[in-house]
Amino acid sequence: MPQRSARLVDVAQAAGVSVPTASQVMNDTGRVAEATRQRVLDAARTLDYRPNALARSVALGRSRTIGVLAENAAGAFCMPVLIGINRALSDHDLASILYDARHDPQLRRRHVQHMLDRQVDGIIVIGEGPDVPIADIGASDSHPVVHAFGPHDPARAVSVHPDERAGGALAARTLVDAGRRRIAHVTASADLPSVRERADGFLAALRESGMETVAVLHGEFSRDWGHRAAALLLAEAAGTDAVFAGSDAIAIGLAAGLEAAGVRVPEDIAIIGYDHVAGYGEDADPYLASIDPRLTTVGERAAQHLIAALNEDETDASPIAPAYASGATVRGGDAARLHLVETLLRTVTAPPVRGTSARGTGAEPR
Repeated sequence: MPQRSARLVDVAQAAGVSVPTASQVMNDTGRVAEATRQRVLDAARTLDYRPNALARSVALGRSRTIGVLAENAAGAFCMPVLIGINRALSDHDLASILYDARHDPQLRRRHVQHMLDRQVDGIIVIGEGPDVPIADIGASDSHPVVHAFGPHDPARAVSVHPDERAGGALAARTLVDAGRRRIAHVTASADLPSVRERADGFLAALRESGMETVAVLHGEFSRDWGHRAAALLLAEAAGTDAVFAGSDAIAIGLAAGLEAAGVRVPEDIAIIGYDHVAGYGEDADPYLASIDPRLTTVGERAAQHLIAALNEDETDASPIAPAYASGATVRGGDAARLHLVETLLRTVTAPPVRGTSARGTGAEPR
């Protein structure tokens, strides 16, 4: 005869607490003293207690499912945010259901209605940064909405996003600390919010160090622009010894263009990119130094904020501080490795495949 599974009442008795208190701990609701919480969790592990997910949902009046609406699930920046979201949801035994809007307003509205029909507890919208606005998704006031890596001030929602200004400042300080004194900025259109914010932080940090930038070149988030900007930089800002590139794509094209012109990277000109795209995989490329916006952390923080809202708790939704991902384009590295990568980079001179948004989504990262 099979052994009876442990019940919540068994856990409560073993921990010496009431059933309602044990329920609060197992459902992660209410406020329970940490010592009591730990005693209940220890008892649950000892008894191998497995709560019935359906029963928990009915008791709490929730589906314990979060709707995730990606503005562009195929975009280069969606996956790290999604990974962070699911890590945080998993920690609280919450499920997610993913929908892809594909930049289609009608499809977005249908997806939101489908999520509400499925009685999701809340919705997380994965955007493509401040450059791609997203209209109010139309969810009811009873369903909290959090934007992750989206507009900074979405309607009727909270936004969790990287601190782009701090990222620009970090790039400037890193190059100054490396001994560079004639630093240029090669970036995309000045009309884009991300470009303005990164540039503001970069220029302010240079001024704090008693310097001004030797040049600011505006183009687009593409390798092709970075490659073309190399020639402009050498012609218009002779003596430049470092560049803050507005994206990794620009940085890669710039490095290729400079190397093709006989300029050594980083000996003659150091380069820092932005996005740390190589860091999204397990096998990060150590060639390119970059500012990491920590998109996985953005996703985690967005999910944590939504969970707190569901529990009527408060949490931190402040912008996520970036980090510096070191690479050979600033500090140098193995000569053989650099030669191989530089040779490969020279293949980027062909025009890139254009994406569908200002941030250069699709085949070409922003």
